Amino acid sequence: MTWRHSIKSQLLITLVTGLTVMFFLLWWAVNGSLRELTANYLEDRMEVEITAILAELTLDNEDTLILNSHTVDALFRFAFSGYYYQITLHGKNEPQILRSPSLGEFVLHLPALQVGEKIRFRGKGPKNENLLTLVKTISLREKKLTIAVAEDLTPLEKDLDAFLWIYGLISLLFLGLLSLLQIMAVHQAMLPLKKIRQDVLQLETGQINKLQDNVPDEMKEVVNQINLLLLRMEQRLVRSRSTITNLAHAMKTPLSTILQIVHNPPDQKSEVELRQEIKQLLSNLHEMIERELRRACLTDHPLPCRFFNPEQSIGILIRTLQNINFQKRVEIELNLVSGKSLPFDHEDMMELLGNLLDNAFKWANQKIRVSIEEINGQAIIQVEDDGPGVAPDETEFLTHRGVRLDETRPGHGLGLAIVRETVEHYSGSLSFHRSSILGGFQVEVMLPFPVVRQ
Repeated sequence: MTWRHSIKSQLLITLVTGLTVMFFLLWWAVNGSLRELTANYLEDRMEVEITAILAELTLDNEDTLILNSHTVDALFRFAFSGYYYQITLHGKNEPQILRSPSLGEFVLHLPALQVGEKIRFRGKGPKNENLLTLVKTISLREKKLTIAVAEDLTPLEKDLDAFLWIYGLISLLFLGLLSLLQIMAVHQAMLPLKKIRQDVLQLETGQINKLQDNVPDEMKEVVNQINLLLLRMEQRLVRSRSTITNLAHAMKTPLSTILQIVHNPPDQKSEVELRQEIKQLLSNLHEMIERELRRACLTDHPLPCRFFNPEQSIGILIRTLQNINFQKRVEIELNLVSGKSLPFDHEDMMELLGNLLDNAFKWANQKIRVSIEEINGQAIIQVEDDGPGVAPDETEFLTHRGVRLDETRPGHGLGLAIVRETVEHYSGSLSFHRSSILGGFQVEVMLPFPVVRQ
């Protein structure tokens, strides 16, 4: 099993990747924010120093720059102290430049600015150190005066780098701890899946008949649907066994009669009569088996518990029954819900309608009418024919297994009994009437839609 097919692996990879990206972005944001805050703090301090220098700066009658350097910060007087200033007066002739003693012979390379402009930038100092420089241009006696103050960033950057290393190591430690906690949480969350797997193995060996529902809410719906599927399959198995049992009982009587004739033939009947009676009994048995096989073919489908779509399925069912009853030319009138699936098991509905239509084909003269409607949250199924119908006092016996009101017609009295069991399974109702449209027998089935939890 690869990680692509493992929920646990995908969760862990997603969580750890997300945490790693989050910590990296946090480190990047802290790094940028601290450096920007430091630069802003230094800029404010250099603004104060520029103001102090301007206060001590004058021009004599010959427009020569004069700076009282003794009142300026002493740090500007020590060679390569890391604190520098450079003053440039732009006149008609060569510009006058005053530099702090700390610069020595080094000249700061400054951008050309207009009067009133200010700029902050990073550059290199006399010892190739990183400098933060603030440049400001003002007007002095109609001349442009540019003042630049610079400060060495090396000590601050070392302290900042040391802090970021410590912050990074602490972040990695927290990342490892959080990743470990996530691994433990995902492992704990996956335990119910292992329990479900164990339940499935027990289900396979017959130790339990359904999955335990004490699982997290996210898995409860899946477990409930599986249990519902198991229940339907079990009910279908019970109905199949019941059908087989009843078929066996229906076959038992003619088989017993045949054995009785073979072992103790009646003296009053000739050999030809006995052969004819045995032939008739065998023919009945053959017809009985053939009808069960036809019903099995009608309901057979490779996808159990698929919803029932009348428009897609009824046509196949009718064509099959027309091929079986080819000796009759019966017109079929359909009135179906348009393009909609009903929330009932496809196989159950095919078995129910197969039995109802098989019964209708047996008794109809020329026409059968099938109606499937959706009314007030329930499906109304009506199958009616133009046959002789059934007397009202006889309808109560129709759903009894093995009961046939007309022994001359083929069958063994299981069809409507199977219909009744299917209807009861869906908590529906089954009723018999005389058709007001065709005049024959009418069966009405009402099935409430099951409540589907969202």
